[in-house]
Amino acid sequence: MNKKFLSAILFGALMVSSTGTFVSCKDYDDDIDRIDKELTDLKSQIAALQSKIDAGKYITSVDKTDKGLTFTLNDGSSYEVTNGVDGEKGEKGDGNKLTIDKDGQWLIDDEPTGWYCAKKGETATVIVPEVGADGYWYFVNKETGKLEKSTYKAAPVSAVEADGICTLTVVNPDGTTTVVKLPTTAASITELEIVGYLNAEGVFTAFSDKGSADNKYEMNSSAFWANKKYEWEWKDKDGSQKISGSIAEKTALVSLEGASLVVRVAPASADLSTVSMNLINSQLKEAPIALGAATAYKGLVARDASANGLWSVPMSSEVLSSVGSLKALKQNFFIDKNDNGIKDSDEKNIAFALKTPSFLSNYNLAFNNIELKAANAFINDKDHALVADANLIQKGNTIYYTGENIGTNNDSEDKSYISVKQGAINTFYFDVPTSIYKSQIIVDEFEKQNWGVEIEGNTFTVNKYFDKATIPSFPVYFNYIELVNDGSVKSVTQTVYIRLERSISAGVTLDAKAWTINAVKNKDNFTAPLKKMYDAMSAEELINWKEFVKNYDYEVYQVGTNADGSDKKISDYKQYGTNGENGSNKIKDMVSLVKSNGENITNAVDAASIKVNLNQEWPTNLAFDKEYYVLVSFKDSKGDVLSTAKLPFTVGIPALSTFLVKQQGVFNGTNDGTAYIFSQAYNVKDNDVIAMQYDLTYGFVKLAEKLQPKDATATTLKFKTNGYINGDDKNAEGQIAGIAEMKITSTTPVELTPGYTAIDASKAILMAQKGKNGKVYGQKFVIEVAEAKYVGKYAYSNDDKKAQKFTITMKSPIKEGSISAADGSKTISIDATDQQKIVESKFLAKTYSTAGTKYQLFPSDATKNGSSIYSWIKYTDGKITITPKDDKVLKVKEIQNTTEGKEGFEGYVKVEPVNPAYDTTGDITVTVNDVWGFSISQDITINIKR
Repeated sequence: MNKKFLSAILFGALMVSSTGTFVSCKDYDDDIDRIDKELTDLKSQIAALQSKIDAGKYITSVDKTDKGLTFTLNDGSSYEVTNGVDGEKGEKGDGNKLTIDKDGQWLIDDEPTGWYCAKKGETATVIVPEVGADGYWYFVNKETGKLEKSTYKAAPVSAVEADGICTLTVVNPDGTTTVVKLPTTAASITELEIVGYLNAEGVFTAFSDKGSADNKYEMNSSAFWANKKYEWEWKDKDGSQKISGSIAEKTALVSLEGASLVVRVAPASADLSTVSMNLINSQLKEAPIALGAATAYKGLVARDASANGLWSVPMSSEVLSSVGSLKALKQNFFIDKNDNGIKDSDEKNIAFALKTPSFLSNYNLAFNNIELKAANAFINDKDHALVADANLIQKGNTIYYTGENIGTNNDSEDKSYISVKQGAINTFYFDVPTSIYKSQIIVDEFEKQNWGVEIEGNTFTVNKYFDKATIPSFPVYFNYIELVNDGSVKSVTQTVYIRLERSISAGVTLDAKAWTINAVKNKDNFTAPLKKMYDAMSAEELINWKEFVKNYDYEVYQVGTNADGSDKKISDYKQYGTNGENGSNKIKDMVSLVKSNGENITNAVDAASIKVNLNQEWPTNLAFDKEYYVLVSFKDSKGDVLSTAKLPFTVGIPALSTFLVKQQGVFNGTNDGTAYIFSQAYNVKDNDVIAMQYDLTYGFVKLAEKLQPKDATATTLKFKTNGYINGDDKNAEGQIAGIAEMKITSTTPVELTPGYTAIDASKAILMAQKGKNGKVYGQKFVIEVAEAKYVGKYAYSNDDKKAQKFTITMKSPIKEGSISAADGSKTISIDATDQQKIVESKFLAKTYSTAGTKYQLFPSDATKNGSSIYSWIKYTDGKITITPKDDKVLKVKEIQNTTEGKEGFEGYVKVEPVNPAYDTTGDITVTVNDVWGFSISQDITINIKR
């Protein structure tokens, strides 16, 4: 946007605002203050507008205000340009807004002026009207091409919208004008593409490349040329409503297969509803097809501006009176080289483009002429056909009638009828829409008022009950003009009897249930009370409901998973089945209605709750990350739905992590566990040592009990490892560990062979390969979940399993322990007599624990049998090993374990100092070997006192 234009408008607006009469110094000062304030306000507004335009914003709407015009931009901001306090008003107020209607006529504030830029169907350049020095609007005479004065006095502030530009004009106090051109939505369009069309039912058909040498996109159409004048009259039962019409002789028109074009516009934020459009050929000649105001494509978005840039543009045929023949009409749509009105094989369709005031799409839309065919009418769907065209009963030359519609309802109390829901849109449509010229729905005024019937085009809604006790049907007259190939028309009236379904209460949505499949099969069910549905009814409605309710049914849906985003009915899906196969029962068989005491109902009126009994049979192919709902419909004896209750629910299984709760003492809040190996009856000998092993159930809180709860269905969980250090299959040490299966039998020890296949977690043992204890010690081994199925049926995802990966590092509880003097030091004092016993109480031996689990160096047999710690120690002749560091200073003479039965008798090591002349020291080495081939050795200093 040119900055000098904005400066000019600022100046002009300020000049208008400053108009007035000054009568005193005080008044003059007040006016100066007022002008200064307006200067400041307008400067800031124009500066803001300047920055918006510079940033690529554009005008989306212009609205009149009490003082002028307000301009709204595409980012939602708005700016008011005013006439000022004392400015002279125009004929239509302070602000004028000029637009062009569909016939090419200029409108001032939506009122016709009689001035045209071009008649409909003519090609002309739009010349924007101007405000003359005399303050009147000057329009271009389309015959002479010159500006001519009109009788319309211009407002001080005006905006003219044409060709994508909003021309803002401000009349200055001296009679001159300041003009600014601002871009509108139409000027912002950078792309425009026709992507398909909607038929009368609203069903979308996408255009696709037919791969031919002709045009890319084709839509069927039919040409009609009236061979004489035809008249018709449609009316209701008593004749109080009459709608008449006619087609003059030689009238030409084109009927279309599509009711609306679907177009894509860029930028996606452009509001196409404000942009006028038409279809033109490459010679800029307009097609005889009218385009209405665009609306956001309802199939995807329902809002004022279509967020994805898709819009629906209504199409209708232009009625032409200047076409001399059917041949001439058809020649609007194909290049008739042979001039016979028939598209021969060597002739091509004319391509059309979609044109806005400032943009043109590609020329890739063509209309393929098809012969007119007999059209059959339907209401809502093809299961509700009206009387077929071939069976219509003729009365008179052109007027066709039918009696009541043919239906399958044999209710003796009423005529055949079609049931409709209160407030639902009901649509009449045709199987051959190209054969239909006009259509009209008529309802008797009495019925229309009493039943609240609203009609729009080929649709109607019934919005209120007139007689809720009996609910009789009433007639709806569907009238239409059917075009015939011979140039004649058929006027058809079909009478359809409509009955409003009895409905007592609007649908109620119950509180949602988030259900986790229960491991106890007979507890795998949930209920939802219907109290919310009953509470939604008034006292009278509840009485009526109890009187009329006779039946019920229910369906189960998965939310939003159909291809079009609608809810998928899954009622007939098979349940899981007891053997992992789909069973004979259906999903809807899980649903029942129960009384307040929990028993199944026999009468609908007794329903207190909805019960969903999964019984661990929920199908494995119905995802846990989807939403579902049960829809229960309560019906009267005729099948009318009195009320509905919707129960939303989700189905899930416990997180895999709930089974694998790590022991703090093993993992310390991480995924890396340190496991201290210990001996069990199922250990295996390996070269006179026991293979390193760790029962993985000890790493988790009550793992076995969680996998197999009492009276519940077991959950499958299996571990695996690749046996490499750190899980690195490139590690040079190779597969030095594996997972073995715990098998407790009468044989001791049980032979365990570590492997790499999946092993049940409740029986899984991490184990070193034969001869690999030394390589395995202190190294991390990665344990993974190989398989996990809740209650043996519902598999956890790979991501779930990966998230539970952990490592185990195996160490010896003996090797990682400590040996010291009883006071924690490494020194024990003795007298330098002949021989001295250093008893058990002088020593302190502990395992790996930080606090230390004490054990005896010289245990009795009973002590050994009373604690598993001693099964970790490998004894030589039942004793540990103690040796002197220097037998010239100190000798070890005897090691004796505690003897049971002798009160106060402690085990000891007897040492003998070697002839010390003075106080001296000597060291002994205490060594405890474990059963896995590792040991702890500790030097203890013996202070020898003379």
